[in-house]
Amino acid sequence: MAPPRKIASGLLRFEECTLSHSTFIGLTLPKSIITKCTVKNVDFREADLTEANMSYTDFSESLFDRTNLTAADFSFATNYMIDPGLNPIRKAKFTLPEAISLLYCMDIQLIDGD
Repeated sequence: MAPPRKIASGLLRFEECTLSHSTFIGLTLPKSIITKCTVKNVDFREADLTEANMSYTDFSESLFDRTNLTAADFSFATNYMIDPGLNPIRKAKFTLPEAISLLYCMDIQLIDGD
């Protein structure tokens, strides 16, 4: 596999736009900003999104596999499917109830407490 391509910090900034059907495979994009966007069917596999701001974004059908999401901000983001066993998410921020989706890949039963 080729080494990740680097983009200078702060150059990647998307706000209130549509990035659907895009690919960021293997890119190094620390501290990127993708907020209030529609990011449907986007491939983030093997990307480095350390400390990225991904808040208020819809990630329907997007792919995260071996994506570094350390300290990334997914506050109020929706429709993401992120497997914590395959993607580093230490110190990342998520908002309930959407954060419960992080448990779906764990082969466990979720019981409603009501």
